[in-house]
Order: sequence, then C-alpha cells, then structure tokens
Amino acid sequence: MRFKGTTVLFLVFLVLGGYVYFTEFRGKEERQKKEEARKKAFPVDEKDIAEISLIYPDRTITGVKKGEKQWQITAPPGLEADPDEWQQLASNIPRIEREDTVGQNAQDLAPFGLKDPSVRVSAKLKDGKAIEILFGGENPKKTFNYAKLPGSNDVFLTASNWAKTFTKSVSDLRNKKVLEFEPDDIDNLKITEGAKELEAQKSGENWQLKNPIDTRADSGEVTTFVSSIRFARANAFPDPPVDAKTAGLDPPVIRIALHDSKAKSDRILLVGRNSGTDKYYARDPSRDSIFIIDKDIADKARRPIFDWRDKSITKVDRDKIDHIEIRRGSETIAMIKAGSDWKLQDDRKLQWDKISSMLNTLDFEKAKDVIDAPKPLSTYGLDKPRIEVVLRQGSTELVRLAFGSDSKTPEGIYIRTSDGPAVKVVSRDVSDKVNVKAEDLIEAPPPAPAEKPK
Repeated sequence: MRFKGTTVLFLVFLVLGGYVYFTEFRGKEERQKKEEARKKAFPVDEKDIAEISLIYPDRTITGVKKGEKQWQITAPPGLEADPDEWQQLASNIPRIEREDTVGQNAQDLAPFGLKDPSVRVSAKLKDGKAIEILFGGENPKKTFNYAKLPGSNDVFLTASNWAKTFTKSVSDLRNKKVLEFEPDDIDNLKITEGAKELEAQKSGENWQLKNPIDTRADSGEVTTFVSSIRFARANAFPDPPVDAKTAGLDPPVIRIALHDSKAKSDRILLVGRNSGTDKYYARDPSRDSIFIIDKDIADKARRPIFDWRDKSITKVDRDKIDHIEIRRGSETIAMIKAGSDWKLQDDRKLQWDKISSMLNTLDFEKAKDVIDAPKPLSTYGLDKPRIEVVLRQGSTELVRLAFGSDSKTPEGIYIRTSDGPAVKVVSRDVSDKVNVKAEDLIEAPPPAPAEKPK
C-alpha cells in the first residue's frame, strides 16, 4: 500500500510540474514573444523589402533592390549604391519598436515635431504593399523620439537611435569603394607616373619586381599596397561635380593597374591632382563617378624603388644549416650542429641562444641600402673582407657573407652575399653579432658539486 501511495504522489508531482512549466515558464516565453511582436512597428521580413525611400524636408533618397543584396539609387538618379548600406537599412526596418503612446489622436502634431517630420521612412514590399513611419523630435529627456504611422494621429515613442539610423546623406548611401576586386586574384601590379613605371609580378605566394629592375620584391609591401586599395573608400564626392580634365584625370597623374587573374582583365585606378588638404581626385574608369580619396594611396604609389624591393640580407632555409664557419684573418671558428645543440670541432658545447641570435639577425635584419651595379669590390673593402661567414649543409655551401669597410651614407657596413651580385649596407649590429671569438660562444661548464662535510 505504501508503494502504491508513493506512485500516486509521484504522478501528482509530475502533473503539477508540467502545469507549472507550461503556465509559468513556457507561458512566459509565449507572452514575451507576443509582447515583442506587439511592439514591432512593422511585422515584415527584411528579404521582402524591395524599395526604400528616406524623405527629408530638403531631399529624398530612394533605393530599389536589384537581385540578391544589390541596390540601385533611383533618386537622385545616376548614382551607384553602396549595397551594404542599403541592406543595413532594410534589416533595420523590421526591428523598429513602438514604445508608449503619448498622444492619442493628437490634433496638433507640431509639439511632437511631426508636422514637418525630420525623416519619413517609406518602404515597398515585394507584394506591392507600402509601409511608412514618421520620426519627429526628441522627448525632453532625449531618450526617445516621437513617431507616428500614416493614417493615424496616435503619437508614440521610439528609441532615439532609430531616427539617427535613418538619417543619411546621399554620400552615406553611395558606393564609396575605390576598386572592386579580391586581393588574392591580383597577379600583376603596374604603377605609372609620367615616364616612371613600377611593375611587380606575382609568383606563387611571392612577388618579383620586373621594372625598373628585375629583383625580388618585398612581398609584404606589395600585398599591403594591393589590400589598401581593395579596402579604401572614397572620402567624399566633389560638390559641385568636376570633369576629368579639371580633376587632373585626363590624363591622370598616376595610373595604377591591377591584373585580375580570375576576371582576366585589369582593375584600374586613376589618381588626379591634389584637391586640397592632402586629398586627391580619383576615378575607376569603368564607372562614371569622380571621387576624392585620402593621400595614402598616392603617397604609397610614389615611394622609391628601394621601399618596394626585398631588403633581406640573404635567403636561406634555416632548417638546412648544420655547419657555420666564421673566418677572421687567419682565424676560423667552425661550428657543427648536433641534434638541437651546437658544438665546436673539439666537441665543446656552445651557447644555443647566441647561435640562435646570430641566425635571427641574418634572417630578420633588413639592408639599409642596396647597390645593384657596384664598383670594384675594393671600393667597399670587400676584396679583403674583415669577416666572412659561411653557412653550410654538410659539405654544401648554402651562402657566404663577406663584411667589408664602413659606410657613411647610410651609416653601416658594406656586405656582399654569394647569392647575388649586389653590395648592401647593413647596420653594425649585424657585424657585431657575427664578429665573435670561440670563447664568447662556449657554454660555461656546470659548477662542481659541493663537497659533503666530513
């Protein structure tokens, strides 16, 4: 009997628990959803919005949706739309919420700023239905805006951010992208300014300069420049508009051509004259608009060739290095890699951090100047170098570095590597890292164990 009574109590508990869940928790969720739906000004989905008009006292801006997330500005006509900006407007319309009603069938809308509303947001849906909301002034605490729907003089509150969200200039909603492309698709860069031309060609993940010299490019610099154009935005549009000749775009001062391997065509940016305060007129010739950009692109395009080229001291796969020789006059220090350690030929262990620091310097330090057509090596003290460093893999020489005399302009030391004919200038720090003696590198022996007291 006791077992039967316990079962009945358990069943009653389940019933009561279910009742509480559905009436309190599940019921609360349903009530919250209904309350949220009731507060929505428009029960619409953003994907159903086909046209948006922002109507201000002095202007009207209208955009029409064309395909998936593509928009066209129809008022004022002839302007390219920024699809992201228009799509953001479309996504915000269904999110507008009504708060408390503060004026029931208000006869005078002027006190609410709704006689001449600051902005009227009108939208057309795919099915032809039209929706609209008018935003007026702010409430005394400036936490809400007064608003109303057409066909009703009931005035209600909306969060103040909504009026600001839909207050846009024509420039805000225009396409401000300087050029449209994907950086990974670009495989050639040409910058032309008058008679000067710089050309870089992509090879795999790296870039090679082709003009005015044929040498390795600083791939990071080229990639950064290409990306800066892709993500650049017009700073403004000339008002009143200017023609191409007035803007210095016919012919352009600078012409930047990016070859798009996927489109098999060039993406071209023309940069014109300075429009004042370090800004430049510019244009994508495939579009009608002339726009104004900041000076960054023009400044970067005009950099000297040295800034574009690879300034590495040498290029060696560090994992292959297992022998290092430092030659200074008649003295030679030979270092051999044994596992993860470095040792002298007599098996004395070397300080790993010092060897690593030396190789890091050769890896990451950059040349301060590069002389592509050097004079006789004696000019640079390289006919009889003060130090030579040889990096090997087994018996195979990977690269040899010769350090010569001091350079005054720029300040540093002349160096020549066996992997190219150029003479470079590097900082004295590079020379100091390799100008070492064996005793500077040997690892100190561990201290002898202390004697136990007798």
